[in-house]
This record gives sequence, structure tokens and C-alpha cells, in this order.
Amino acid sequence: MFMEDPDVERTRERYAAREPEIEHYLDMRGRVNSWPLSKQESRDVILGYLASAFEEGRSYTEKEVNELLDRYIVFNDSAAVRRVLCDYAYLQRTRDGSHYWREAR
Repeated sequence: MFMEDPDVERTRERYAAREPEIEHYLDMRGRVNSWPLSKQESRDVILGYLASAFEEGRSYTEKEVNELLDRYIVFNDSAAVRRVLCDYAYLQRTRDGSHYWREAR
């Protein structure tokens, strides 16, 4: 038996309503279990889903970003996911990496 995360479930429902293909990349708990970043369409769907977990305009510390991402991914590399989100401008960060935020897309 697994514990459901109501925030993850809400994010999944909202995002899947407009991007149903996200379901191909999620486990039954709403966590990303596939990471095919070589295809732009797949990458955009997955990164968009992960970014949608962050509140627009709110500032997050690196630790908060990692903790949030850990709830949304099955693999243990939130730092790599965080970097990819920044590389593709789904999240912004200060130069020193002390704060992260999501801007409206």
C-alpha cells in the first residue's frame, strides 16, 4: 500500500486535464518515472508538469526545491532535475543558487 500525496494528486489532475500525455510518464502516485528528455515534446510535457508544482512568484530555497521535487520523481536525483528545470527556463534562480522561482509561461 502506498501513501497518496494530495498536492501531487491535485497537480496531476490539473496538468493532465490540459496535457493528457503526461500520464505516460507517471506512476500511479503521480510521480515522474520516465525521463525521455531527448524528445522535445516529451521533455516539455514532463518539465511543464514538474514546474507546475511550484507556485508562480514564490521564492524557494534550494533545499525546498529539492524536497518538492523528491515528491514528484521516483529517482533520487532532485539536483539534476532542478538543474534541467533551470536550463530550460522552467525555473529561474539567483546567480548564487540560493533562491529559485517560477515565472508565468
